Amino acid sequence: MTEKAYTFGSTIAKKLDYFAYPRTGSHFLWACFTGLFDLVFYENEYTYLPEAIQRFDELNPLSCYSLKLRQDGVPFQPVCIEANANGLHGEPVLRGNRTLILIRDPHPTVYSIIKTAGDRWGKNGHETIESIRDLYEKYTLFYKKAFSLANDDPASVFIIRYEDAIHDQGILEKIVAYVEVEPKLSCDFVHYWTSFERMTNNGEKTFYRQGDNEAWKKDEEWSSLVESAEVGSFKEFGY
Repeated sequence: MTEKAYTFGSTIAKKLDYFAYPRTGSHFLWACFTGLFDLVFYENEYTYLPEAIQRFDELNPLSCYSLKLRQDGVPFQPVCIEANANGLHGEPVLRGNRTLILIRDPHPTVYSIIKTAGDRWGKNGHETIESIRDLYEKYTLFYKKAFSLANDDPASVFIIRYEDAIHDQGILEKIVAYVEVEPKLSCDFVHYWTSFERMTNNGEKTFYRQGDNEAWKKDEEWSSLVESAEVGSFKEFGY
């Protein structure tokens, strides 16, 4: 595909950039994007990764189908959201496009990435104070850059909190207003079908684990490791 493919007759695709670190809820948010917008993409090196394709095995086909629908009378409006604007999980930068940045409380996020590495990819033994501290530091630097960009150019940056988005369909309404297109499905419909319970299949899951921000608190061994790592406070980011 070329950039010309993103012009449909007289309709030109809205272009936005997107940034997020691993396990912050991107797959939930992209499911929301799928329901809200007529997404178009440039193919890239990550498009056909086998691991990415396998993730769909854990998703509810009915939810996936529902999000591909559109309401009668809604005009087609292509939206291109570039998720690799600075490389996969690259730090946020402004390139002249409106920019969406997803964040999540670092505590459940780091817990999720460590547990997923063990359960899905067999990378056990990473639960060390040094590795935990290193991960927290990476998220801290990413968030600092995100908020710095938002403070410098608030009209160009929309920071989305995962916790808010999963509980409040109003966040989806704000995203739609920011993108400035009529959604192909209503925000309440999209919010309904992207709940963790409806979006994922029943049974054991490795990639879409629990969708629970409190799970890390119930793991006493993990909580002890985090305390020993002295990862600090995240109040400056609202956590």
